[in-house]
Amino acid sequence: MKADAALATTPAVRRDSPHAEPAAATRPVKARVERLSFWYGSKQALFDITMPIHERCVTALIGPSGCGKSTFLRCFNRMHDLYPNNRYAGHIWLEPEGIDIISPKTDPMVPRLRIGMVFQKPNPFPKSIYENVAAGLRIRGVRNRAILDEQVEKSLRRAALWDEVKDRLHASAFDLSGGQQQRLCIARALAPEPEVLLLDEPTSALDPIATAHIEELVDELRESYTIVIVTHNMQQAARVSQFTGFFHLGKLIEFGETEQIFTTPRESMTQDYITGRFG
Repeated sequence: MKADAALATTPAVRRDSPHAEPAAATRPVKARVERLSFWYGSKQALFDITMPIHERCVTALIGPSGCGKSTFLRCFNRMHDLYPNNRYAGHIWLEPEGIDIISPKTDPMVPRLRIGMVFQKPNPFPKSIYENVAAGLRIRGVRNRAILDEQVEKSLRRAALWDEVKDRLHASAFDLSGGQQQRLCIARALAPEPEVLLLDEPTSALDPIATAHIEELVDELRESYTIVIVTHNMQQAARVSQFTGFFHLGKLIEFGETEQIFTTPRESMTQDYITGRFG
């Protein structure tokens, strides 16, 4: 396939969409990844990754299965600490304070309180809708019922779920559909007022209608949050993100504005991936 023909098959970034925005140099940065490497025991999974995470933007991470996208994402809230023999090198600086998230001197609770995460499959707690959203607040020590009520409603509204559940807040979260459960998990992540929201393939287990709802929600949430999303769906990356990083075999091959990545990639491997030559 010739390059011009191949590029014609790549996902389109709408010129009238929020993706066609000012250059990266004009965007403030919420986190700076510097020479990040990571090991599962003796197996190295990430290699010397450096990239910015721009504030109040959506950054999409794309690449074939097993390329390190989810491993990279989970470094941000120190999830790897939960398992023995895992090891980080490098830095992830959380701005504006310049806190090194992965430093052994940093309490893991610091990034976990400031960075929320939503996983591939909806994972509501075996509790009521209300208690799912309130869970993070209770961990933070919030006991005042009026504050809990206010934050639960606020978070469900932000997750575009309030109107669907406001009359059954004390029903089981398992009574919700798959798409509703995923929005509930987003509401749960938003309730403690995080600064960064990590989404690890949040629509891969959902039908097209539920996927569209989540994508619309992501576009709305970026006005208030810095979002990093892992996705195998390149069309989704093109629709929802302003910046994109392409990973392969644990390395960041290319990072840039989404429109540039999908229309004029600098690296031949990026072009080969987005045009379907491998992956």
